[in-house]
Amino acid sequence: MINRLKAFAEEPDERPPAAEYFEILCDGGTYYVSRAEAQRIAPLLERWWGPRWVRFADVFGAEVRVLRRTITAVCESTESLRRQERTFRRARRSEDRRGRRPWEDDDYW
Repeated sequence: MINRLKAFAEEPDERPPAAEYFEILCDGGTYYVSRAEAQRIAPLLERWWGPRWVRFADVFGAEVRVLRRTITAVCESTESLRRQERTFRRARRSEDRRGRRPWEDDDYW
């Protein structure tokens, strides 16, 4: 009995986040999907007349349905792209700080 309870109470192993995924940006939020899902969804967005609702599964396995007209972007996200974006943001922040006068507050960063 104790062994069954112990197995039941243990935390499941956390799986590492996907290294490569696509972001689907909607009015209601951002969804993370596999490359295959993004490739399936993209043609639906390019058609003049398409389905009213777009249905897909995110990387966590949840089924999602959104109105097609609310999808604003589908973006690729890989480790390399995210690293380059962080480097770019740091460089821009550093550049902005160098251009500021000493009496300007630094609260917005």
